[in-house]
Amino acid sequence: MTRAGAALRRAWGEFVGPEATPANHALTALVTAAGAVAAPWVARAGGADTSRAAVACLLAVDLAGGAYVNNTRACARWYERPGQGDAAHYGFAALHVHPAAVAWLDARPSASGADRRVRPVAWAAAQYGYLMAATLVIRRLRSRRRVLGVVLTTGGLVLDAALGPSPTAPWFAWTYYPKLLLGHAAAALWSDADLTGP
Repeated sequence: MTRAGAALRRAWGEFVGPEATPANHALTALVTAAGAVAAPWVARAGGADTSRAAVACLLAVDLAGGAYVNNTRACARWYERPGQGDAAHYGFAALHVHPAAVAWLDARPSASGADRRVRPVAWAAAQYGYLMAATLVIRRLRSRRRVLGVVLTTGGLVLDAALGPSPTAPWFAWTYYPKLLLGHAAAALWSDADLTGP
């Protein structure tokens, strides 16, 4: 195997978790591909040009696959392994500035000429601010991580509905919050024994 091939394999293994099953690998690839195909189609239907549709595709590749894989046992165990402290979780969340990209996607008149939600910059700031605050709460109250993961993920969906979903990427919140709060911050679907056992 070439050096590049080995590096790619290692990166994929860290993305899905070293203990990922063949089904985890296949479903991660399938969900990622589905997002890559559906997101630009939805964006174009919402009036996006080619460049915005391409950005929507890139966002969906990360978020659709991540919403699935970050909620698997293998991935949850990888991100909760010894040495992965709160700072690593805060850093991972902080890198997800996706609301700013969605704001750019939507920073144009809609097909009807009417703004269908709050201004894109305010929308992005509210979504990102909520993500960071919710991540902080989950990580500070680890003994309640499972219920907080569910409640705060639901809160993110409610926030998105209140602000008005993106007309270009209406799927955004439904992948962003499950990936980052239910999955990465909380590992809410898995017991402590699942996360730390052999």
